[in-house]
Amino acid sequence: MKPWHRRARAAAVAGLFLLTAIADGVAVARPDAAAPDIARSDARYVVRPGDNLFRLAATYFIRTEDYRIVQRLNRVADPLRLPIGMVLVIPRALLRHEQVRGTVHSVRGAVRIGGTPAAPGMTVGEGTLIETGQKSFVTLTLPDATTIALPSQSAVRVQRLRRVVFDSHVERLFGIERGGASATVTPMTDPLSDFRFSTPRAITSVRGTKFRMGYDADTGVATSEVLEGKVGFDADAHETQALPAGFGTTSELSEPVALLPAPELLDPDAAQTGDGIHFTLKQQPGADAYHVQIAADARFLEVLDEATGPTPDVRFASLPDGPYFVRATAIDANALEGEPAVHSFQRRLERMRMAIEMGWAGPYRQYLFHWDVRDASRARFRFQLARTGKEDRPLVDLPDLAATEQAAIDLPRGRYRWRVETSRMVGGSVSTEWSPYAELRVEESR
Repeated sequence: MKPWHRRARAAAVAGLFLLTAIADGVAVARPDAAAPDIARSDARYVVRPGDNLFRLAATYFIRTEDYRIVQRLNRVADPLRLPIGMVLVIPRALLRHEQVRGTVHSVRGAVRIGGTPAAPGMTVGEGTLIETGQKSFVTLTLPDATTIALPSQSAVRVQRLRRVVFDSHVERLFGIERGGASATVTPMTDPLSDFRFSTPRAITSVRGTKFRMGYDADTGVATSEVLEGKVGFDADAHETQALPAGFGTTSELSEPVALLPAPELLDPDAAQTGDGIHFTLKQQPGADAYHVQIAADARFLEVLDEATGPTPDVRFASLPDGPYFVRATAIDANALEGEPAVHSFQRRLERMRMAIEMGWAGPYRQYLFHWDVRDASRARFRFQLARTGKEDRPLVDLPDLAATEQAAIDLPRGRYRWRVETSRMVGGSVSTEWSPYAELRVEESR
């Protein structure tokens, strides 16, 4: 089975701050077991008038009695007397933190937060497990306007979501247990604040970058793709890889590979007027599969549906009339998603009714083809009639019709198919939509 059958992933847009740096400002990332922990580094405090170790410990430490550790570390003779301007080294493990809470922004389908059905307005904190079912999506917001979105069939645990009281830096670590997650992280001026995605096989931490990360729990493969900026990707089996824009990697690859370009959608701006939603992509060399999402907003915070499959012909269930957005990516043999193609489109259900009346025009049998659409007075039509199996060579092809009926006389015996194209002006451009073919069987011509 191809890896994409078991992956549910989404694009991530992140403005993240580095935990550790390597050449050219690329973030270093390590698997969970070896992840650098900012709590193990040291903080520094410049003594001000009136400061003493007891007061500092009561204000900033988890346990007041830990002032003794700082006293010994800094060789302070009297904890009540500190020289003004002295720089105290304080282990971050001693510092008190406050929990930060996230809020559910939008929910669609079967989503559970800590085992409870999710609803807008619910809060999440450290230790919370967020799970999405099939065709289900959730978006969270953090107090600084950072957003985190989960696609369908994903599970992400909030491993760290806190603010250190001492210097107000924020630590955010989200563990992807299966599926994927995406984020739009608000940039912060504090270099100690961080945002990380982790999996059992790899971890990423980036700055000012658009990227994606996913984890296939069945195969144990972690993936990451970079759309803008640079990302450091560190898996347990390889050295840290620096991923530039347009490249991706997996926990099984020893070096990055180029991402597939954005796929071409055929006529993506045409109004969706049929019973369901239908998109066709141009076949792309190197693509094993295609991933297509529909959202109510251009940022894809409110994803409504998605589909992943091996063919470039993608169909969705019906949606109410209105404006929507579609995003499509091609997936390569490494299960890496390529660059996204994003378009807006209008949903306008037509449900054309089609019928045939049979009568006589003198000695000849007459067939009167009728069709009915909403607001027909503002539309133009094209009528086609062809023998079954020869639809590419219609017997009748009449464009630019204003009427909603067309007659045909003395048709020879046989089987026929007919259809009607509706054209309208929408937003300053012409929108066209063909009806499905309808059948006609002629037993005798006279």
